[in-house]
Amino acid sequence: MIIFYILTIFASLPIIAYLLAQKTSNKGIIFGTSVIVLCFCLTIFVSKFALVGSVKKQILNDKIFDQIYVDSKISNQFLREIEDSFNEDEIKRWLVGLITKSIDLNKLESAESLITFSERFFVSSDEKIIFYQLYTLLRDEKFPGYKNASFTIDFDTMKPCEISYGEINLLIMNGPKIPIAKREFINIQNLKLTNLDSVLPGFDLASAYLNEESIELNINVLCLENNEKLYIQNIIVLDKNSTLNTYKIASNEWLKKSQEL
Repeated sequence: MIIFYILTIFASLPIIAYLLAQKTSNKGIIFGTSVIVLCFCLTIFVSKFALVGSVKKQILNDKIFDQIYVDSKISNQFLREIEDSFNEDEIKRWLVGLITKSIDLNKLESAESLITFSERFFVSSDEKIIFYQLYTLLRDEKFPGYKNASFTIDFDTMKPCEISYGEINLLIMNGPKIPIAKREFINIQNLKLTNLDSVLPGFDLASAYLNEESIELNINVLCLENNEKLYIQNIIVLDKNSTLNTYKIASNEWLKKSQEL
C-alpha cells in the first residue's frame, strides 16, 4: 500500500513544478483536475473500495476453479495466495464455498485438498462442527456405500422388564469416550442406529465401518415396576464386509446394577 502513496507523490511532482512556474496559465484548472485524478487513483488502488483487490480475488477464484473443474489438487501457490488476500473470516467463508462447490461437482480430489488445507482455520467448537460436516459430505460422496451404515439391536422376545426409560451407546473400543451412535428409547424392539444418531458429525458408524473398528455396546434400562436398573456391556467385532450389522441380545445377558448409596 505504501508504494502507491510514494508513486502518487512522484506523479504529482511534475504537476507541482508546472504550477510553481511563473508563466503558466490556467493553474486552477490544472490543479483541480490533478487532484481529482490522483484521488481517484488512490481510491481505486488503496481504499476499502479498491477495485484492484477485488479483481485480484476474482482472478484467484477463477484460477482455483480451473483446477477444481479438472479435479486436481489445489496448488500450494494458490492456497498461499488465499491466506495473503483474505482476512481470517473471509478465508473460512471462501473455503466453505469452494469445498461445497467441489463436492457438488463431484470433484473430490480438489475437495479433499481444500479440506486438508482448511482444517487449521476452524478452531472453535462451532467452527469444528462446520469442518466435520464438510468432511462428512466429502466422505459420503467418496464412499457412498457407507452413507446408510446401520447397526441393529435385535432383542430377545422376552423383555427384561417393562421399560420406563432406556439408553444405548456405541463407542469405539479403546477410542475417545464420544459415542459414534447414541439413542434414548422406551420400545426396545429392533432398535436401529444410523449415522444420524452420532454425537459428532463424521464420527459415526460409517467411520467405524471404514476403519474396521471394534465397538463397545452399552445399554442401560430403568424398569417401570420397581425402578430396577439393568444394563448390558459387550464388545462387538463389526463385519467389515457389510455396513448393516445386527446384534441379537438374549434375555440372560441383562445384568442388574447395584444400588448406589
